[in-house]
Amino acid sequence: MKINLDSDNEWGHFIDPDSFQIVEITDEVPDKSFVVFKEREYIEDIDRTVIQTTYGIIDGNKLQPMNKRELSKLMSKACAKYIIDFEKLPPKIMVEKKLIIDKPAQLAFILSNHDTFHLKIDKTALEGGNPHEIINSIMENQDFKTTMYDREEKWKIEYAKSSRAKCRKCGSNIEKDTVRIGEPNYFEDHLNYRWHHEKCIFLQRFEKKNIKGLDLLEEKDRKRIEEILDS
Repeated sequence: MKINLDSDNEWGHFIDPDSFQIVEITDEVPDKSFVVFKEREYIEDIDRTVIQTTYGIIDGNKLQPMNKRELSKLMSKACAKYIIDFEKLPPKIMVEKKLIIDKPAQLAFILSNHDTFHLKIDKTALEGGNPHEIINSIMENQDFKTTMYDREEKWKIEYAKSSRAKCRKCGSNIEKDTVRIGEPNYFEDHLNYRWHHEKCIFLQRFEKKNIKGLDLLEEKDRKRIEEILDS
């Protein structure tokens, strides 16, 4: 099927259900492909530009729209088939939660930093196979990280190393040597941080145990932050 996208305001990808390869939509999209495309839309009432996402599957010569949950169910079936056929996890698939004996496996297909699909793989999908045993065996034999549940979740506090980083809240630069607070963020399985000014974060919502780096601050800064956290 041919999909024409406005190059300035629309973009998208299709996912091959047999290989889980992600391909940018430029023209023709093969039948049975999973489709995700986005449109930038200006909403006059709120004076903001928002991103609208469309999910679906190519069925014959038409796009069959569906919500993200429905598409995730189809991806789960395709993922299980891939595991059976190739005895490994498809590309961009990670184990989202710890595997439990006799329970479905909770996996995640990471299309991008902003699009993660939550997949459930049960015995039926694996043709009677035990998800715990099969996926544990795959994890033991793959030489790269396959899990998400042991990722860094603590926010980080430190002095800015330069003035290049922009605050994700207000958009202005964070001056070198001033306190900055970072939200952990993963891209292509690599950890980085989304930095914020101290004043742009509501620190009272955090517990000290969920912020790392406090002990590396100068005493006056550490005490000030701890007083806010304890308030």
